[in-house]
Amino acid sequence: MAQTFSIPLQGDTQGPAHFPSRCVCCGAPQQAESTLSLNRLVLRGQRQVQVAVKYQIPHCERCARSTKAVFLAGCIPFVVGLLLVGGVLFVAAFLGASALGLDEGVQTTTVPSLVLGAAGGLFGGFIGGLLFEVVARVLLLPFFGQALLRAPLLAAQFFSNSDYVAGVTATFTRDARHVQLTFANGAIANEFAALNGGLVAPTG
Repeated sequence: MAQTFSIPLQGDTQGPAHFPSRCVCCGAPQQAESTLSLNRLVLRGQRQVQVAVKYQIPHCERCARSTKAVFLAGCIPFVVGLLLVGGVLFVAAFLGASALGLDEGVQTTTVPSLVLGAAGGLFGGFIGGLLFEVVARVLLLPFFGQALLRAPLLAAQFFSNSDYVAGVTATFTRDARHVQLTFANGAIANEFAALNGGLVAPTG
């Protein structure tokens, strides 16, 4: 059963966290590491600061490879969809707005049709990237199985400001003063809690 723990940050950097010396996903002996990282701009008083967290997560070779493969299975289709759909919509919106005379009589250095094209391309490209990623995941599901189902969509990670490696998901709390780590493996979660004592607190 999945368990979530809250780790307090030290200022605007990560707090200490000790992981079991075995794969956090399957429990096999550790053979590799995968990087779990979060970055977020938050308002502290009157200024914006960047909060950064990076943990090296113990994995066996198989789960480390799975983490990389699942990331590429989502990232490559998303980028292709973003560029392809976004590029087509940018050109269509730009040329269409120019043909309709949106730029006529404009005295500023800003070209309205270009701004409209960029906005349409960005929005449409993001939607296209999401659709490409969903289709790719459906097609690749027989090859990746549960690993692909557990990994959140890349687009969802942008909005939730989270990161995923096999067996662990990380996200900031709303005020970005804690990092929440969710372990899919209950036995590993119990070991993590025992190793960190009073440093972490279960949530939910």
